[in-house]
Amino acid sequence: MKRLFLILPILLAACAETEIQPLTQTSFQVITSTSDCTASEAREIANIAAAVEVIQRGGDRFLFVDAQSNTSFGGAFYNQYSGLQTYNNKEQSLVVQTLSPRDASYNNSLSARELLGPDWQSQVAEGVPQNCV
Repeated sequence: MKRLFLILPILLAACAETEIQPLTQTSFQVITSTSDCTASEAREIANIAAAVEVIQRGGDRFLFVDAQSNTSFGGAFYNQYSGLQTYNNKEQSLVVQTLSPRDASYNNSLSARELLGPDWQSQVAEGVPQNCV
């Protein structure tokens, strides 16, 4: 029975999961959920996911038109050394509007390539991180 308690915390440590929900031809929602990362790391993963998706759609410039964060009770487990421990789920939701050069906000928008950095091509090839960044 002790082995179960030692393995259980490892099983509960979830990686980050990110979903992309298309909204229109030029907009989508990014939802990143994690119980393993901090809220800040969940936001960073969502930002990366947004930039990767914009590039995969053939664009570069975009705006966040909505952003929401949520932390909720995720569960509890027993650790034989420290007793009952709880963990929280963190969720970051972003609504992204891709822009073309003819859009009025284009010059004041974010660049997906700049957000990902000089090695943006390999980041796009690797995809969205599954672990805390």
